[in-house]
Amino acid sequence: MSTDNCEPPEDRLLRLLSDNHIELNVVEGLRLIVAFNKIKEVSDRRLVIELAERLSR
Repeated sequence: MSTDNCEPPEDRLLRLLSDNHIELNVVEGLRLIVAFNKIKEVSDRRLVIELAERLSR
């Protein structure tokens, strides 16, 4: 493993997906998952879930 590559795994995955012309909805969905996983507070996660549910209606 190269020590020159300091790119976080999540960023690398998103870059690879966008570089390979994956459907935009898939890329955006993965970005949401990555962002959601960075939220540590349970109450904040619940808020994001509630907002997503409202937007999906």
